[in-house]
Amino acid sequence: MKKATAQKQQVKTFDSQFYLVFIPFLIFIFIIVTCFPYWFTRPNFSGIDFTDKGEIGDTIGGITGPFIAIAGAVLTFFAFWVQFKANEQQKLDLKTERFENKFYELLSLHKSNVSEAVIGNLDGRRSFTAMFYELRLSYHVVQHIKEKKLKSNKLRKEIKKIKEIDVLEFAYMIFFYGIGPNSEKHFEPGLTKIHKELFVDIKSFIEKEIHKPYERFLKKRPDAKYYMFKKIDTEVELYFYPFDGHVSKLSHYYRHLFQTARFVVDQEFLDHHQKYSYLKTLRAQLSNFEQLLLYYNAASWFEDQWKDLFIEYRMIKNIPIPLADFGTPPEIRYKTEIEQYQAKGIKLFEWNK
Repeated sequence: MKKATAQKQQVKTFDSQFYLVFIPFLIFIFIIVTCFPYWFTRPNFSGIDFTDKGEIGDTIGGITGPFIAIAGAVLTFFAFWVQFKANEQQKLDLKTERFENKFYELLSLHKSNVSEAVIGNLDGRRSFTAMFYELRLSYHVVQHIKEKKLKSNKLRKEIKKIKEIDVLEFAYMIFFYGIGPNSEKHFEPGLTKIHKELFVDIKSFIEKEIHKPYERFLKKRPDAKYYMFKKIDTEVELYFYPFDGHVSKLSHYYRHLFQTARFVVDQEFLDHHQKYSYLKTLRAQLSNFEQLLLYYNAASWFEDQWKDLFIEYRMIKNIPIPLADFGTPPEIRYKTEIEQYQAKGIKLFEWNK
């Protein structure tokens, strides 16, 4: 893997810390040089008189020796300081090397996670494309059933509860865990009464209108690459048995991706520009459809955890906005942040108009 590292950090030899130490030292030397000859040639409380010229010569001669020693001390101080800063640079270089070794190891693991994402005949990045369209279908199914439920229910209290259901969150849950006895154990115990009622209708719709037609189609055409679903104003090419769940693939994928991003952000020795540079390298590993699924994963369950990575470090900069056309699209969810970036002449998303 080609390494696109941030600019190497340099420890300045003569920085503000140097002047905080050197200037007081220089003032001390100046006082010794300028004041000591005067003090030693004045009558003093000790009764010793240095005003005689012979004694003055002896005094000055005695003082010039220390001057040479002082000059040596100054040079020694410079040598010590340069060595101190060289050691600081070496420590920083070692810390950077250790960080980069770990970072690129995490990138390599991320690539392995992507390549191991296999669904049917699809693998790697192609599987993320198919998963995104399955999520979109899940959203339209939940929205369709919710609207039917609203039309058939005449109780105002029940209607209010139905309206409060977050379609995207519910749709992502079904997409993520899937439909089936084992899949439903992940989420069914935590559903409210109104959610359970809605889920029964959703499950019935998926089994009758999607699963059974899909199975009948494959029996007739076992060599077909995909099944085209055309209902509820939606067209989706299904390359695998839908709503079987992706928890075994995506849970590990997102945990690792999040930990990699946080690993960079939590490095105190890196400045913001350097952190952005490393996370830009991480973002370059994500396909457009990976960024789409990442956005909807965060929007459904983990918005607070991902928000600073999306906004401050632009982790989904390349998300294809026209495809994020269900739920709350990014340009609406992050409208304020987009305007703030535009005021600086920067696009938060590449696809911004």
